Amino acid sequence: KTEVLMKNSMIDTVLLTLIGLEYLGFGLIGLVNPNSAAALVGFSLNELISLSEIRANYSFFVLLGLMSLISLKKKSLQKITYLIVALLCGSYVFGRLVSIVFDGMPDTRALWMVLTVDLIVFILSFCRYKDLS
Repeated sequence: KTEVLMKNSMIDTVLLTLIGLEYLGFGLIGLVNPNSAAALVGFSLNELISLSEIRANYSFFVLLGLMSLISLKKKSLQKITYLIVALLCGSYVFGRLVSIVFDGMPDTRALWMVLTVDLIVFILSFCRYKDLS
């Protein structure tokens, strides 16, 4: 049993560190420079309100990244952190698939890259959430 707990602790350390750094990093990019964040996914911000919209969403990423990193020390946060990450990434996967159905396939590999990453993070986070439940 101790061996399993140590293995799970190592999985959580690696997974939450990667999630934390990813969301904190991308979140800061979008919060500080929304145009740069938009360019990463291939669109431009043409209205002033769009800057606010990007900053609002990316501020959530900053907080989720911080929560992931904090949960490395405060173990009681891990379960809810995994749930939030799973819900976020799962909704992104669903939305991207709906967009392919309704809007067609974009001419970019970036979609497949972010779809794959979102799907992997969803699966890993959901599995860890279930394991901690």
